[in-house]
Amino acid sequence: MITYRNRFKHLLILIKHYLNIYIMESIRRKLVITLLIVMTVPLVIFLILSTNIARGTVGSSEISSNIARVDLSSHYIEYQLKEYDQLLFSALVDDLLVPSLMKVDDINTTNMFNTQNYIKDKLFNMYNSRESIRAISLVSYDTGNNYRITDNEFFIESYSNLPQYAKSKDVIFGIDEESNSFFFERNIYRFEDQKLIGKIKMNINFSLFDPIIKNLQSNEGEHVILLSSSGDILYNPDNAHIDKSVRKQMVTNRSRETEVTQEENLYLFQNKLNQNIILLKMVPVEVMNIGASYIQKSGIIILIISIILTVTLSIYVSNKVTKPVIELSKAMEKIGENNFNVQIKTTGSDEISHLRRKYKEMIGRIRNLIEKDYKREIEKKDAQFLALQAQINPHFLYNTLQVIGGMAIKKGVKEINDVTQTLSDVFRYITKKQDGLVYLYEEVDHLKNYIHIQQLRFQDKMSIHLFVDDEVNDELIPLLTIQPLIENCFIHGFDSKVDDCIIKIDIQKVFDEIEIIVEDNGSGISKIDLIRIRESLASGQFVQGERIGINNVNNRIKLYFGDEYGIDLYSEKNKYTKVIMRLPNQKKGVGE
Repeated sequence: MITYRNRFKHLLILIKHYLNIYIMESIRRKLVITLLIVMTVPLVIFLILSTNIARGTVGSSEISSNIARVDLSSHYIEYQLKEYDQLLFSALVDDLLVPSLMKVDDINTTNMFNTQNYIKDKLFNMYNSRESIRAISLVSYDTGNNYRITDNEFFIESYSNLPQYAKSKDVIFGIDEESNSFFFERNIYRFEDQKLIGKIKMNINFSLFDPIIKNLQSNEGEHVILLSSSGDILYNPDNAHIDKSVRKQMVTNRSRETEVTQEENLYLFQNKLNQNIILLKMVPVEVMNIGASYIQKSGIIILIISIILTVTLSIYVSNKVTKPVIELSKAMEKIGENNFNVQIKTTGSDEISHLRRKYKEMIGRIRNLIEKDYKREIEKKDAQFLALQAQINPHFLYNTLQVIGGMAIKKGVKEINDVTQTLSDVFRYITKKQDGLVYLYEEVDHLKNYIHIQQLRFQDKMSIHLFVDDEVNDELIPLLTIQPLIENCFIHGFDSKVDDCIIKIDIQKVFDEIEIIVEDNGSGISKIDLIRIRESLASGQFVQGERIGINNVNNRIKLYFGDEYGIDLYSEKNKYTKVIMRLPNQKKGVGE
């Protein structure tokens, strides 16, 4: 008991807390909530009362209507059953029927053949007169024969069973569970001495009642079922579920009631054919309440419209009262997001206008202080950039000199001259471009010179694929941004790979950014090293030693363009390494 009290107190504290945060701390919300309560409470009460009244009225009307429909359908079922009984009875009136069932001594083959043809024609006439007849049979107790038609086939079988209803002269009704059908049966007596000489039996499919059942189902979700006098299901075309307790209640109270109600369904029933068949209609309660649902939906629409009007009115009133305070509050939020260019109105002579003027003066002083600190930070970043630019690995120069020396031994002067000229272009590009930002086509030309030298070094063991989108040629890029990434492929990717070395370079424009992808099929990076390198790239901290090129380029990009740009690294050990560099789309004059 104490635990429940503590939980209830804790719930009250939470409700009070959220009310204070979302409602009590806002003047506008207070006005909106007040007007909503005043307008919506009467409407909700009216909606509940009208729905309950409508549900009772519509429910009574639906019950009366369904009872009348069930009663009418049950009469029609009884009428059809009587038609089949009349058909069966008409067979007994035939004067030739009784002689055909009597045993005759010394009967010749011709007479026997004629008797069988007569019985066959008679049974086939009855069988074909109604589509719902499943089977028909004629039994002669005197001869011990059973003449039967099933599936349009005629059979003659021996019959030795004793009569079950020997004294009954009325129609006998029964259920054939094996064939899921019902039957009518009549005994045949000899007129002279009323001796029982045979019987005629007609099996009828329950599908006879399908048109009646379909007509009785007036709404979706309704089901019609035929029950036996003991409550067993005889015919259930929709396979609807009905509890045994409901069926038992119908059998018990069928002489006094015509309806049974449970939580989800209303059951309406009628007894027919001397109470051998119970016609049951199952109507969901939600179908009975359709009319009330329409009224409820109308009330909800009215309620929504009223809420919209109330909210509109409350916003208009609250704006008039709280607009100056809200504008000042929004201005403070923008300044809190480092937006010091927000405009603050200073018109008016009341206390809030005085507060806005003083706040605007304070923001001006803060902005001046921030600008001074920003200039000092720029100077600090420029100095850091010069230090980073001086850290480019000279490994490329050493490799080039090795190539020149090897070619001087093996080849003639022309090849050495080509290599020397290419190396001269590389040095000229590095030493003359001191602006920081260059055109991307200049960086690509320098990259081609570098690739040319490396291909001379590796001969046929190296394959480099370069693709450059024409749209990016005039874009600006920091000096020596792509070469360190290619250099890393040789230093770390192909340090243990002998041949079939492939490097793919893809430079293109993606929306408002320039995307440079460098991918190799080298030795790759282990998962532990990949995590460490990614953390270094994300933190922006410069790391001496391994993979200096990637850190160098990443930090330079962030210095020029901000933390939203830089390098993403993907790799899998012994498979590949992919470097994706993202730069802003900048033309000449931007960022200089």
